[in-house]
This record gives sequence, structure tokens and C-alpha cells, in this order.
Amino acid sequence: MKSQSLSLSVPLGEFACQIIQKNFHRFSDQEKAVLKDKDSEPLHQMRVGMRRLRIAIKVFTSAMVLPSVVCEQSIGKIAKRLGKTRDFDVLQDTLLTRYQPALLASELAKFQPVLHHLTQRRRRSFRELKTILKDDRYRMLCQAIQEWLEMPNYTPMGHLPVVQVLPDLLLPLVCQLLLHPGWLVGATMQAGAVQLIPLDEVEALRCDLEQQNSILHDLRKVIKGVRYQAEFFSDFYESTYLHRIEDWKTIQDRLGGLQDQMVLCGFLNSTLGDTWMQDLPTIAHMIQQEKTEFWYHWQPLQREYLNLDFRRSLRLLFNHPLESALIVL
Repeated sequence: MKSQSLSLSVPLGEFACQIIQKNFHRFSDQEKAVLKDKDSEPLHQMRVGMRRLRIAIKVFTSAMVLPSVVCEQSIGKIAKRLGKTRDFDVLQDTLLTRYQPALLASELAKFQPVLHHLTQRRRRSFRELKTILKDDRYRMLCQAIQEWLEMPNYTPMGHLPVVQVLPDLLLPLVCQLLLHPGWLVGATMQAGAVQLIPLDEVEALRCDLEQQNSILHDLRKVIKGVRYQAEFFSDFYESTYLHRIEDWKTIQDRLGGLQDQMVLCGFLNSTLGDTWMQDLPTIAHMIQQEKTEFWYHWQPLQREYLNLDFRRSLRLLFNHPLESALIVL
């Protein structure tokens, strides 16, 4: 890779082309390794590359004239299939490394059918993924992206300098993040003020989490999108901006742990039925412990994002890009 100084006067379309190219290669370069299915990492990288490409197309849609086949929907379908297979890999790793070593000898007989069922489901999911990656529609998508990269086409907006539109691209995301109802899960409103449920009220927190888990899952997706988009422009901002991106990664991981638990519980229920908690009490207990511990990590983050001064500083941060940047190509 090489570095070059890039002024904020670079046209938005030209910069968008660089982002599209980088993320297109990020997923297309993994295709052969994914089809060989010898290691789970290429699948993970291909999934991330697809997601970033999808977000890039959404972010820069006003600057580019893309072929009709290159759209959020077509890329999203493939990314979703990659995600389903990847979820089975994550689930398998979690079961084998986190939960299996803690099981009692009496639980192992019930645990083995779970692993067997998981292997079958993963094998079936990969067959479906392989079909998609060999399908003509996937080939047409890749070919259309490659041809556009060789001869990109921009809208009038794409000829504007990045500096003129950069805060406008980022600020709507910040608003979407700050207004998300997920920040109010585990909290009550009292006299117009937000009050976090005390950590010692374990049952109240547990109930709120069970009822509003889907809202936190959606918040995680929003944070992931904000983070990916912010990373596109990380070279245009000072170190505080980079620290904020790292914070979003931490929040994403915290919420991701909850999502992993939900997937695990659903899978155990589909394999062993409603009695899975009696069949595997160790896992059931560990999951409850992890849900309780979640709040100890989550509430400091939650308190920060509900703080008025913090919210103001976050908005201001995106309003002040650097005058030039060092871009790694």
C-alpha cells in the first residue's frame, strides 16, 4: 500500500470511487477461499466487505451513477446469506470454547445432539451460499462493479469537493444514532428526566431486556452502519474522531454479545425444545449471569450517550474536518 496527501478539495465522486474499489476487492478477493471452506476467516472478511460496500453505495448514492444491478438490495441479499453461514461459525465457536468446558458430565449426552444439529444446519447453509456465489446474478453484479470502476460515472453532486459536503454526509447518521430508542432500554422517565434502573434491581433489568432485546439489536445495526461510514472519512479528522470510532466498536461488541445469546437460546430451543434449560442448566445459568453482567458494562456507555454535553460535542466533532489528509491506498 502507498500513502498520498489528499486535499479536501478532491471531488466527492472520485473519493467515492476509491471507497467502492477498496471494499469491492475486500470481498471479491475472498471468494475462492470461501468456496473452499477450509477456514472461517475468509467468510468473515467477505461478509464485512459486502456490508461496507453496501453502506458505501448508500452513502455516496447522490454522487454516483451506478448500473441498476449495483444497488443496496442486490448486495444486501448476498450479505445476508453470508451472515447466516457466519452466524453458525460463531455459534459453533461459542459452544465449543465458552460453554462445553463448563458442562457437567451429566449434561454431555444432551450437548452432543446440539453439536450434531449445528453441523447439519451449517452444512445446509453453506450449500445455499455456494449456490448464490456461483449464480449468474452474482457474476453480473461483480462484472458491473468492475466495469464501473474502470469507467466511473458521476452525478453533478459527485463533482463537488468533499469539504463542501462532508459534515452533511455524517451528521444525519449522528442524529439517527442519538435519537435511537435503544438508549432508553433499562431506563424510566421521571418528571421528564431519564433515570437508569439501578443495577441491584436485577429482575426489573432482566424483564426490560427480554421485552426490548430487538430494540438493542437494531441499535447495534445502526452503530455498525455509523461506524463503517465514519471509517470511510477517518483520514479527514483528528484523533478524537478515531477514538469515537473505537468507542462504537466497543458498543457494537457489547450489543453483539446479547445478539449471540439470543441466537444461541433460539438454536437450543429448536434442538432440544422448551426443556433445554433443564437439560443444560449450566449453559442456562451462564447466559443469565452474562445478561446481568451486561448492564455493568452497558450503563456507563448508556449514561454517556444520554448526557447533553457529550451529545453536543459529538455533533461538533463532525463539523470540523482537517484541511488535508494522508490517505492509504
